[in-house]
Amino acid sequence: MPVLQELRQLLRVEEHPAPTVFLARGGPDSIESLRSAAHRTARRFSLDSEPLLGISVAAALDVSLDALVSRAPLLRFEYVYAPTVAQLQGFQLLPTFGRPHFTVGLQRADDPELRELLAR
Repeated sequence: MPVLQELRQLLRVEEHPAPTVFLARGGPDSIESLRSAAHRTARRFSLDSEPLLGISVAAALDVSLDALVSRAPLLRFEYVYAPTVAQLQGFQLLPTFGRPHFTVGLQRADDPELRELLAR
């Protein structure tokens, strides 16, 4: 079994984004595409020594949503899913990798949890 990269010590130290900040992900998303992405993350990364089920998003922290989606990697997507931080309340939001990247942490990545994520 491959060694997972532990992310706890790599999390950026910054304030939690404001509730009105948009979190963008290229889509279209479906339960299956989200499950695949979450398990792909869990095969590479851990958080506190546990595989991290997570979905990558980019936060519109210092730019408008339009500006965020007009640059790579979001530029290549025809559809962009963009809930606000407030809409994802209840999901873990981790400041991972380079700014503006975040990972939406999931508990199980099962159908009910993924349906809830898609509904927001």
